[in-house]
Amino acid sequence: MKRIINIISSLAITVLVSAQTEFDALKYLQSDITGTARYSAMAGAFGALGADPSAIKDNPAGLGIYRSSELSTTFNVLSQSTQSEWMRNKASDGLFKGGFNQLSLVLSNTPNSSFSRSIGLNRSNWAFSYNRLKDFNRQLKINGGKGVSGSALEYISYFTGDISGNDLYRSGNYDPYNNVSVPWISVATANAGLINEFVYDDNGETAYWAPILESNETVSPSYYQRESGHLSEYALSWSGNIHNRLFLGASMNIYDMEYTVNSEYKEEFSVVGSMNLDNYLNSKATAIGFRFGAIYIPFDFLRFGASLQAPMLYSVGDFSNLYLDYDNGGDDYGTEKTPDAYNNFKLQTPMILNLSAALIQGKQGVIGIEYINTQNNTTRFMDESNNTYSYRYENDTIQATFNSQHTFKIGGEFKVNPKVALRAGYAYSTPATLSRLSKEMNPNTNRTDIHYLVPGVTSYLTGGLGYRSEAWAFDLAVVHKSQNDEFYAFNPSKVSTNLQFPAATINTSNLSVLATLSVRF
Repeated sequence: MKRIINIISSLAITVLVSAQTEFDALKYLQSDITGTARYSAMAGAFGALGADPSAIKDNPAGLGIYRSSELSTTFNVLSQSTQSEWMRNKASDGLFKGGFNQLSLVLSNTPNSSFSRSIGLNRSNWAFSYNRLKDFNRQLKINGGKGVSGSALEYISYFTGDISGNDLYRSGNYDPYNNVSVPWISVATANAGLINEFVYDDNGETAYWAPILESNETVSPSYYQRESGHLSEYALSWSGNIHNRLFLGASMNIYDMEYTVNSEYKEEFSVVGSMNLDNYLNSKATAIGFRFGAIYIPFDFLRFGASLQAPMLYSVGDFSNLYLDYDNGGDDYGTEKTPDAYNNFKLQTPMILNLSAALIQGKQGVIGIEYINTQNNTTRFMDESNNTYSYRYENDTIQATFNSQHTFKIGGEFKVNPKVALRAGYAYSTPATLSRLSKEMNPNTNRTDIHYLVPGVTSYLTGGLGYRSEAWAFDLAVVHKSQNDEFYAFNPSKVSTNLQFPAATINTSNLSVLATLSVRF
């Protein structure tokens, strides 16, 4: 009877099963320090300096500093390595790739209208620009060693709860993946024979599920992940120079995001058999945003800057599936594949406040400092009708576990002679979330990736040099980014404390070399 009710419910319910978790929001929240070579070499501390195409994405008022038009483009080469340690077992991986970071056209002109003269508008500048804000490319490997007490099947069994086997097992014309009341990870592992149903003797109803592992059986876990994709910005910006003291700017930005991750979590069972959870996820998103900024120069040697990025509303489409390879011993082996899952939703990002200052040492050099505040706990999931009700649990978790994130930048430039400059910088970002963040799967989710990474601190060490003539410039930069994360194969708070499944530590080290060519006219 319960199965019949669920079949009827699956036909009657038109709302898609819930599929998002708090971790899906993280990739939208923090940009890398990337852009032109000059901007990158000074750790992006350009909020009050301006006159750089990439500075416009932080503070559009910096566009007003330009006194001539400019065309520029930037290319980069990335060398990445990841180091992991899980239960005293170390592993490493990495990748090497080239990329295209930035393209911009700045048009600077002197307004001649009577209104412009009346308000002291010395310059009215426009810019059309493309900036790669974030590069998701990463490859990592984690090895848990042998003889580990416990299994991810313990978590899946807990998560499956008291769902009836009649609702999970495939039979006849009944496909449990069409039942919107049950989670797909439970369907997959039950049909693969990796978890068993235990029922109450008196009424035959499901009491609980348990792994097929024997008592005291151990596992050898490992994990592999490859990420790719980007977050890019296309911007139309304007800024005005008023009396060479006050610069006001605004920009309208179109954001394009694509993210793909292939992950494999594998367990070799000590008695017999194994399982491999091969998850795939592709996300695509777009948004329109607005940024406003100002720079004030009280003295020729001192500048102050401020900008505000309004919250954005991303329209997101996700595609995911799972291949579960299983071996239960003997002839009991095979692959359980879920259907392809499609989920559409919206994500509202937080407002971003940027405060900056700069010291100008004549024609000898500059020092810039910058502070960015992002209220990550104001991030919100919505359905396609902009309603948050369907995501109230995820949004409550975001509010409780996401941090107010702080980013600090400092960078400097010293001119060896009028044409050659040396640059260096440092930046540091606090974690986007609290360390106690954990993944909570919805009871009817079609997502099957039970693992997750909790982000830690991110730091940048930068340097570079540049050559500038009257008509053109060439700049080089080296950026070293270090990012710390913790990996969890599943949520450990939901299973027995006797399981020896601590977090794995991951350090991702990116070394980027950037080259920018710009022409002024």
